[in-house]
Amino acid sequence: MKIISLIPAFLLSIICAVAQQSPSLLIEDFEDGNSQTSLGGYWYSFNDNAAGGKSRLVQQNWQKEGFVTTGGYQSKGMLHVDVILEKANYQWNPYYSLATSVDKTAAVNPSAYAGISYWHKGVAHKVRVQTPEVKDYDFYSIRVPASNEWTLVTVDFSMLNQEGWGKKVDLNLDNSIKLVWNLDETSGDFEIDDIRFVKEIKYEKQNNMQILPAQIPAAVAVKGNITSPLNDLSKKYLTKGMNLASWAEANKITSANPKDWKYNEAIIKLQAEQGLLGIRFPIDLDLYIEDRVKVLSGEKKKIVIEPMLYTLLDSMNSWTKRYKLSLTIDYHAYDGSYNRAASKDPKFREAVSSLWRVIAQHFVHEKREDLFFELTNEPCLSLPEGEYIDQADWTLLAQMMIDSIRRVDKTRPIIFGDTKWYSLDELIKNKPLKDKYVIYSFHMYDPFLFTHQGASWANMGTMKGIPFPYSPERWSTEFRDFGIVDGTPDWVKDQAKRYYQEGNKQFIKNRLAQVKNWAYDNNVPLICNE
Repeated sequence: MKIISLIPAFLLSIICAVAQQSPSLLIEDFEDGNSQTSLGGYWYSFNDNAAGGKSRLVQQNWQKEGFVTTGGYQSKGMLHVDVILEKANYQWNPYYSLATSVDKTAAVNPSAYAGISYWHKGVAHKVRVQTPEVKDYDFYSIRVPASNEWTLVTVDFSMLNQEGWGKKVDLNLDNSIKLVWNLDETSGDFEIDDIRFVKEIKYEKQNNMQILPAQIPAAVAVKGNITSPLNDLSKKYLTKGMNLASWAEANKITSANPKDWKYNEAIIKLQAEQGLLGIRFPIDLDLYIEDRVKVLSGEKKKIVIEPMLYTLLDSMNSWTKRYKLSLTIDYHAYDGSYNRAASKDPKFREAVSSLWRVIAQHFVHEKREDLFFELTNEPCLSLPEGEYIDQADWTLLAQMMIDSIRRVDKTRPIIFGDTKWYSLDELIKNKPLKDKYVIYSFHMYDPFLFTHQGASWANMGTMKGIPFPYSPERWSTEFRDFGIVDGTPDWVKDQAKRYYQEGNKQFIKNRLAQVKNWAYDNNVPLICNE
């Protein structure tokens, strides 16, 4: 198996730390060849198979031959697994996990230690600490990058964070705990050895960044305003709204009773009373296709929609009309089904284009002017890090979707955003689509370093303390001072190094001016709906 995202062997820890090996407590060195740890716990594994995935082991060896590092560490045995991650019908990222329990006893209390250390070689993974207080699987974890050389990883318990989908629970290590190594990024070899609790973690200066004066760019001039009936329509209905987030895009709704829904008529009424103009309803439309897998693969041509989808869409349509709010039906492929392979598959393109025709046909007699179809939210959503949808492939699919809708509805306003999460940089490289009823959209969270600090879904969960605007007085030479760890993606580290240039209002204004000028040059409507 090929290992990607490699780090150099001399980078000795996940957080630029030196774990003090004495005193320390051995958890497992894999030299006895059995499945029991030195503290009496047992190793076990679990994966995505019960929920439709097909991730699996190719090979497992509990006492593979030892190794010697360039620093002189000698091993007599280690754990080696070769894992294949396969999503199949699993809704989320495929995974394979290895775990063991550490029981709190008079002699062993995890709260007495600063963290754990272990030797690692192979694919990227997450280290997770599970405690009994967490009831919704939102356990504490930290990402560890891949390594092509044996690397000493130090995990500081104070740097762990919850993934973010569940209830916030303080980390309590005065507990029996479970330690989990979760492989959910890349198939390949994973090797681990000499796992220890460590009493003390010392940090050495890394000088990752420089402290520089804020660099404010010159202003980009705005050319003018767009004038068209469609632009007037977007200004009337799409300038102040709410996303019904973290519900129907992430789950297949099964209850037809609105009382069971996260968002129901009472919520819609409340938003109208708050003075909002519109509702954006993110929903993974293809979850409600009968024989979904066969349809998306092209094996089955006819699309039959499960009634539950129409219950949801019709309810939102009825409620938003009642309370005079616009409605955007946002096809939110949250589960990563629109991936790089699917983007190049003509059968997949035909299937999801046809799906939009079916939806359009359902609403063909709906005459309200403030119902909008949003083709697909953020192409690249939920894909493994480093996997993208090529702009040409997405543009092709988007045009097919539009053409499919136009077979039954000639004038319905359609919302289009570009690849790389509705990137405005991608949008301004593109030409408008071949349809005069398209409203163009981008998403903007700039400066991303500031707005997404603490966001586990962006692999920035450990980050904190990023100021806005940037100031030398509040900056540091050390990544660690902002919670930037070895497992933080390189693009985030690069943004941190550039923050003296980008962490200011004028930089943001210039980016908005660029995309507005693109819309002006092409005389097309433009919105930001996230």
